[in-house]
Amino acid sequence: MFRRYLVLTFAALAVVFYAIAYFQPMWGWYLSAPQYPQGLVMSVYLDRLTGDITEINILNHYIGMAHLDEAAKLERSLAIYGVCGIGLMSMLLVFFPGRRYAKYFTVPALLFPVVFLGMMYYWMYRFGHELSPDAPVTVPPFTPTLVGQGQIGNFHTLGLPGAGFYLILGSALAVAAAFLLRSRVCAGCAHAVQCGAVCPHLFIGKTADAPPSKLKVL
Repeated sequence: MFRRYLVLTFAALAVVFYAIAYFQPMWGWYLSAPQYPQGLVMSVYLDRLTGDITEINILNHYIGMAHLDEAAKLERSLAIYGVCGIGLMSMLLVFFPGRRYAKYFTVPALLFPVVFLGMMYYWMYRFGHELSPDAPVTVPPFTPTLVGQGQIGNFHTLGLPGAGFYLILGSALAVAAAFLLRSRVCAGCAHAVQCGAVCPHLFIGKTADAPPSKLKVL
C-alpha cells in the first residue's frame, strides 16, 4: 500500500503547487531606459497584471500599441476555473480511472505550461505587430523577448519566468511521477484483468492488493 499512498502524495503535491501558483507571478519584465533610470516592472499573474502598468500603457500609446489590460481578458477571467479543473483531474488520476485510461487524466497538467507559453507568445506577437498607423512614433513590428534580454526602441528589456511558472512546472512533474508510479502499481495489481474504465477498488481501497480469491463476496 505504500506505493499507492505515494501516488496520492504526488497528486496532492501537484494540487498544492497549482493552488500556490495562482497567487504568484507567472512571468515578469523589467524595462530600463535613460529617461527611466529606476526602471519599470510588469508582472503577469494568471488572472491579472501588476506593476507599472499605467506608465507602460502610456509609453505603448506613443508607438500605437494597445493597452496591456486588453490582453487575454477571457483567459484571465477563466483562470480560477482552469486551476480548479486541473487540480480535480490530478486527484481523480489517483482514484477514478482504470489503468488504461489514467493517462488521459494527466493531459491538462502536462499541457498547461506549454499552453501558457503559447498564449504568452501569441499576445506578445499580436500586440507588437498590430500597431496603430496613426501613432505619434513609428517603430517596425516586433515581438517582445519572453526570456532574456531584448530591445524595444531605446528601452532595454529583461523577461524571466516567475515563481508561478516554476510551480506549474513542478506540478506537471508531480503528476507525471504519480502516473508513472501508478502505472507500475497497476501492472502488478491482482485485479488488473478486472480493470476497465474505472478502477474497481479506487486504487487505495482496502482490497486493492488482495488477490481476487480472497475478496469477501457480499
